[in-house]
Amino acid sequence: MAEKSEILLEWKEGGRVALVTIDRPQRRNACDFAAWTDLRDIFRRLAEGTRPQLVVLTGAQGHFCAGDDIVAFRAVLDDTAAAAVYRARIQECYAAVQGLPVPVVAAIGGACVGGGCSLALCCDFRVGRPDARIGVPTAKLGLVYPTVQLVRLASLIGVARARRWVYGGELVGCSDALEAGYLDVACGDDVVAAAIEFGRPFMDSAPLSIAGSKLQLNAIAAGRLQEASAAIDAISAQADNSADYRNAATAFAQKRRPVFEGR
Repeated sequence: MAEKSEILLEWKEGGRVALVTIDRPQRRNACDFAAWTDLRDIFRRLAEGTRPQLVVLTGAQGHFCAGDDIVAFRAVLDDTAAAAVYRARIQECYAAVQGLPVPVVAAIGGACVGGGCSLALCCDFRVGRPDARIGVPTAKLGLVYPTVQLVRLASLIGVARARRWVYGGELVGCSDALEAGYLDVACGDDVVAAAIEFGRPFMDSAPLSIAGSKLQLNAIAAGRLQEASAAIDAISAQADNSADYRNAATAFAQKRRPVFEGR
């Protein structure tokens, strides 16, 4: 019998919204190898199947994600090959979240630390509850923050502020994270509902347009625009020839609101 997954997937708003929840409250939703794998696989399935119009990523019982489960990682740290596989799995998870061609909103409460901070960086937007505590404590652990995550952090909050966050390793509260630009909006206690409301305007936009723009913006943020040019050209051509574009042109002429189907 397969072991029960600690990554939950629920459908909201009549299937328009996918709610993905990290359900490891005993570890403040820090992820072990199995959790990173399941989280990766859920986002890959969302990309391949009938896509939602919005995805909200959150954590169960008060915390977003306390990063990597240090106890689980220490168990493989002395095995060079196993440790490399473990690290690669985390990066695969981040790539799956960032690469999903649908708006992804992180609904953040409590701990959003280390790998959890990185996970939220891979989302398009971040909504924070008043008790959110965000940070990168690598300097407190004697570690070096992976470059790809540091690029994402610096592109979001600026290099100077990223230095302070990483060098000091202190946790940042909700209001400070909002002022820094890490959070897009602060909310009340129901962070999932707030995340859905934040993302609601995007749900009526053309899916191909969002997918193309997301591909462009991710490439710009990573300094990899040239490498992504072929993929950007392909999705632009797909949008130019799409039924959604023809529908939008007709709707404009008829002065009505278009309804998009992503094709």
